[in-house]
Order: sequence, then structure tokens, then C-alpha cells
Amino acid sequence: MVYVRKASGEREAFDEKKVTHSIQRAGIPQSLQTMVLSHVKSKLYTDIPTSEIYQHITEFLKSSQQPYTTAKYSLKQAIMALGPTGHPFEDYIAAILQTQGYITQTRVIVQGKCITHEIDVIAERGNEKLMIETKFHNMPGTKTDSHVALYTKARFDDIMTRNGFTKAWLVTNTKATIDAFTYGMCSTMHVVGWSLPEGESLRDIVEKTKLLPVTALTSLSMEQQQKLLLNHTLLCQDIAKNPDVLYLLNLTPEKKKKVLEEVTYLIKP
Repeated sequence: MVYVRKASGEREAFDEKKVTHSIQRAGIPQSLQTMVLSHVKSKLYTDIPTSEIYQHITEFLKSSQQPYTTAKYSLKQAIMALGPTGHPFEDYIAAILQTQGYITQTRVIVQGKCITHEIDVIAERGNEKLMIETKFHNMPGTKTDSHVALYTKARFDDIMTRNGFTKAWLVTNTKATIDAFTYGMCSTMHVVGWSLPEGESLRDIVEKTKLLPVTALTSLSMEQQQKLLLNHTLLCQDIAKNPDVLYLLNLTPEKKKKVLEEVTYLIKP
């Protein structure tokens, strides 16, 4: 039996069903799925890091006849690449909520009963007014723990009455601990991690809305992606709506065409 080493340092038996599930939910065509799995199995060795398995999959997809599938498979890494600060992640969560009918604001200073607070995202819809604390991590394996959940609830309690907030959310781009989720449920605070709650996780939401950040684009370098972020171009949809933003990158006509082809592939229904 081959064991793999997770980013958290945990060791577990290699499960090909997990690999198959991950490439299926990323929308990898059926014709490629068996080949991807065979490629991964040919690279296995004892205690292989899961990051290396991911690398083998992305390298295989990039060299396949459908290289743009790499972006969909690399969704978690694309969101992690929104750093190094947490501001683009806050804007990203706000953009997702806007597709669900919320009016949003980011990085707002509000006065609480005791002290002032900077709220990462405020989202309003009907009678709802959400205080959203975002926790962005750019290191795999980092978890948001119960201390963050307790801190978020304490802030909510201080600002709730004076500002008309109805609920607190805690959203992270990685995993939250069981204690964080347990405290959230007990205190009626909504906790959203990368893979939980089932059906309502950050991954589920992004896959449903198809709001991929520009950091998902494999046809752009990291430097080019960051330049777009600095110029308030956050989503692939932003490029589709305004292709002229690519002039910021001084791309050749051929390169620009490739980027637009990838954007079209990623945002299609």
C-alpha cells in the first residue's frame, strides 16, 4: 500500500477514488480521466506529498489536447494566489455574494458598543445584514481554528445592535477545524471553509457561480495576474466584459487571443 503525505503533515493511504472525484468535479472530460489517473499511479512512491500528485496532474493536463482544463482543476491554488494580502480575497467574496443578490461593501470601519472595528465584508439583502470575517491563507495545510471563530463572534456581538447586523459569517479559503464549525453551529454563526459545509462550501459556491479569479488563467504569468489584480480586474468575467484591460499587459496579438480563448472556456455555462 502506498501512503501519501498531506500538506498538514498527516499521512494516509493513497485513494485513487479521491483523485478520480477531484478531476470529475473539475469538469475534466471523461476521455482524459482514465489517462490522468494512470499517469498519477505511475508516479507514486511511499510518502509522496499530495502537492506533488497535484503537480503531476496539472502537468499532464497542460500537455493534453485540452490544456485549459488545468485552470478548473487548479481552483484552490488560484484562490490561494490572490495573496499575499487578504484584500483581493475580501473583494472576491463580495463579488460572489453580489451574484446572489447582495449589496456589498468591503473594509468598512464601524463603531461598536465598546470599540471600532474594520469589517472585511458587509452584505445586505432584504432584511439580512451580514458581518463577514474573511480568513485568507496562502500556505496549504493552514486551518482556521476555534480562536478565530470566537474572535469573530465577539466582534459581531459588539457591533450587532448599533449597526443592525443580523448574522455573522466566517469564510476561509482553506479548511476550518471541527471545533470552529462546532462553535459556529452552536452560536448560530455561519462558517464556510474550502470543502465544508457539504454543498455550501467555498468550492461548491465557486463551482456553481463559475466566478473564477484571473489567477486561474494558465495563459498568464503570476506577474501578469497580479498586475490585473492591482488594476481592479479580479474575475475572468471582468476580462470577458472588457478585453481592452489586457492592453495593460502589452501582450502580442497571438498571446491576447490565447488568453481570451481561455477566459471563454472558463466562464462558459
